[in-house]
Amino acid sequence: MRNPGSRREEILKAALECFLEQGFEGTTMAAIRARSGASTGSIYHLFDSKNAIATALYLDVLEQYQEGALRELQRLAGAKEGVEALVRFHLEWSLAHPKEARFLLVARRISAISGSEPGIRDQNRGTFGRLRDWLQGHVQAGAIEPMSLDLFLAIVYAPAQELLREWLTGRAKTDPKAAVPVLTRAAWHGVERRAPRSRK
Repeated sequence: MRNPGSRREEILKAALECFLEQGFEGTTMAAIRARSGASTGSIYHLFDSKNAIATALYLDVLEQYQEGALRELQRLAGAKEGVEALVRFHLEWSLAHPKEARFLLVARRISAISGSEPGIRDQNRGTFGRLRDWLQGHVQAGAIEPMSLDLFLAIVYAPAQELLREWLTGRAKTDPKAAVPVLTRAAWHGVERRAPRSRK
């Protein structure tokens, strides 16, 4: 007998490809069923609608990304190493999973997903809590400038995210992998706590 988890993954993989090729509105349950090879009964047993599939896909991809980022952060003790690891992981994960990265870029504009904010907030709560604890530890140690987590994430991720957005849509010529040293250095310089300049 086929593993139900395996069937679920096949359906989500098929949905990802359909959403990227045809757009969310242009994708039908029939298209997902045909791409996945699932029977009508099995697909509706697992998901009651296209909206449910899109939300499950978003949460699965987000969890995969967040867990990988936290693992990178946990294996490094220093503030500088941690900041650089976050940027490096963001770029390398996106390059290794371009379909998933493209989906994350567009997913929050899909009404079915934006309408599932409570579930998204629940999933983000644990990740952001661990990031906040890590940040505050290094702020208190004097390595990172005092700032909110929102500001920290904006400073660290925005340049890399913008380059990825342009690259994934074919508009950027710069290879994000080649840009890792520059972007990690910029992220650290943006948040590191510098000694105050002495007055002459």
